[in-house]
Amino acid sequence: MDNPTWSDIFSSNDVSLIVGKQQMEGFVNDLGNEKDESGFLIDSNDKKRVISQDEDEIKLKELGSISSGSKIFIKDNLASYAEFLAQKRSL
Repeated sequence: MDNPTWSDIFSSNDVSLIVGKQQMEGFVNDLGNEKDESGFLIDSNDKKRVISQDEDEIKLKELGSISSGSKIFIKDNLASYAEFLAQKRSL
């Protein structure tokens, strides 16, 4: 897919995306989240902090990936990716 739009990305399961932190902030905003004054990701509607796959609050600078329709926030480290993959295998 050449130059996918956000609509293409939202509707496709075949798109992998690598972005910088500034682009990631725009992406999480488009998904209904934002960064609070302390740098944590929050839900734009209820202003509650989102939880990463390891059940911790997560800062934007720690975010590595978002999976499953913007519901699973994965920290940018190998242990978090491994935990996420292990959880996916057990489903």
